[in-house]
Amino acid sequence: MMESLGMINKYRISKDSLARFTLMVRKGYRDPPYHNWLHAFSVTHFAFLLLYNLRLMEINALTHLEGLALIVSSMCHDLDHRGTTNSFQVASNSVLASLYSSEGSVMERHHLAQAMCILNTDDCNFLENLSQQEYTQFLDLMRDIILATDLAHHLRLVSELRDVAETGYDGHNPRHHELLICLLMTAADLSDQTKDWQSSKHVAELIYKEFFTQGDLEKAMGNMPLEMMDREKAFIPELQLQFLDDVAIPVYELLAKMFPGASDPYHNIQASRKNWAKLRDVYKRRKPESTSSLDIFEDDSLEEDLAKEL
Repeated sequence: MMESLGMINKYRISKDSLARFTLMVRKGYRDPPYHNWLHAFSVTHFAFLLLYNLRLMEINALTHLEGLALIVSSMCHDLDHRGTTNSFQVASNSVLASLYSSEGSVMERHHLAQAMCILNTDDCNFLENLSQQEYTQFLDLMRDIILATDLAHHLRLVSELRDVAETGYDGHNPRHHELLICLLMTAADLSDQTKDWQSSKHVAELIYKEFFTQGDLEKAMGNMPLEMMDREKAFIPELQLQFLDDVAIPVYELLAKMFPGASDPYHNIQASRKNWAKLRDVYKRRKPESTSSLDIFEDDSLEEDLAKEL
């Protein structure tokens, strides 16, 4: 990916150092159902596709250094994730919460700290040929990009992003660069929702397995989990529709408005939304008294009924 984007030659990156860095990053991921190395790789690949297919650096929408920072940040953005949310870290008085809660974005700050540790490990700093100014700028970009993976941060930017989408992206405006790179990171982070139905449904299953494990821990602590974390209350199709409408679909709509070449993910996520709505209707018709929890993924006959509706 980095070779295809011309970054190896441009920044005289040592492939050996880059390989060691990548292996250390991979080793730094734990194995929760969703926030693992496979997620990090998928996010990185989607970020690459955005940079490559939209030619964002060639058209000066982003600088090459911003593109490099986006790829590296995507790899590192969930390093050492524990499969629990920021609010859980705070509620459980974890070590991470005591370190970072005063600044907010507890897990994101931890992911960033882990990435910096790996970059500073012997023979892993593949950026050693950057100038001092470039290296400082790269670290600032990596901090901003990884912190932007906190959805609370993204939601604060939405109105500004809408303004940019309406007026048009200006590659000479530094603020537009900052907004775009955050939008690209969010689009990459949520990109599983833009894949084919079977893939996006499978990822949803992994996410809810992780959520329900956290919900079980919260109940054991005597706390009441959110509905989406509670395996006894969560009606997954409805929760998915709410998430798509409130968070995910607007991300790809904004991206497609700014760059018409990015319309495929937007159309794909709209198709996924239709499937979730149909799955909700099929399930309610068959089991009107039930909330689904995970059996919505385990009942093959539901998929057969859904196929008849499509």
